[in-house]
Amino acid sequence: MALAHLIHAVHPQPNGVTLQETAIALDANVFLRLSLHPQSADIVDYLGSAHPAPLILPGQAIQEFWNNQLQAVDSVASSIKKTFQQLQSQVSKLDPSFGEFQRRFEELLDDFSGDFAYTYDEGTVRKTQSFLGMLQRTAMVPYVTRLCFVELAAHRKQTRTPPGFQDTGDGDFYIWADFLLGLQQARSAGRIFSRAVLVTEDSKKDWSRKGVAHPILCSEVNAVAGVPFEVWSLKNLADVIASAA
Repeated sequence: MALAHLIHAVHPQPNGVTLQETAIALDANVFLRLSLHPQSADIVDYLGSAHPAPLILPGQAIQEFWNNQLQAVDSVASSIKKTFQQLQSQVSKLDPSFGEFQRRFEELLDDFSGDFAYTYDEGTVRKTQSFLGMLQRTAMVPYVTRLCFVELAAHRKQTRTPPGFQDTGDGDFYIWADFLLGLQQARSAGRIFSRAVLVTEDSKKDWSRKGVAHPILCSEVNAVAGVPFEVWSLKNLADVIASAA
């Protein structure tokens, strides 16, 4: 089966599955970015009330969000925002002879603002808490017993089995294990879905390559739930929800 998924990864073809038939999981790095997305209200409204297929929040994602991202935003938001605004002000004062440098620096600042604006938006935490509250009624939060998977996590990293072999810790592995457990629980509960998607801003090749999921991950989802697997960015999710409206 892995060979079939490898062939699909080399020459991906649309599978024709609708959004309503798709089990959706959210990675920790999506939580904060979602609150600042221009279509955040539509995304949250759809996921929180209109999506009929399983919505999965891996327990590891919530753990990472609490331990790392939430507290970091809360503590550094004011200082980063002030520094960022000072940088923008100083760059705008550059002599015209530094035009090319100014242009490149402004592009860099714009890129930072687009990717990490949540780190200096003091309202991010409140928005994210509200978003999670709306999902509480519908989302599954699977959490595998960590002690049972310690040796497996180490073995997979040693053999460079995705996901997470490009990271130092085992967080990605447990995101994945919780996700697979969620799919299995959804199947056991009689939930209907024909595709599984993980929404993440992690673009490293241990998850996907140019938007195409690693074939080993596809094989594991197929073994657990019997459905195809895809990795989407937050933009992908927003676009699909908008087109389905």
